[in-house]
Amino acid sequence: MAQPKTVERANELTSEERWERYRQMALTPEQVAEGRAELQKEIDKAREAGVYEGLLKWEGKVHWDIDIDALREDRD
Repeated sequence: MAQPKTVERANELTSEERWERYRQMALTPEQVAEGRAELQKEIDKAREAGVYEGLLKWEGKVHWDIDIDALREDRD
């Protein structure tokens, strides 16, 4: 199976080229601030809708009946 061109190109990059590519993709401080403000708006909406109080009603009442080790075995 052939690798996608992006993977092939990534294998050819030097460490410094990879870091430069990462820096180019990184969000600006303004973008980070916008994202945080948007997230805070969503949190405030959820709080006003009573989502958190609804979740607290289930605290201590939800019990998992699936064994995590069995799930990991299925993955292998």
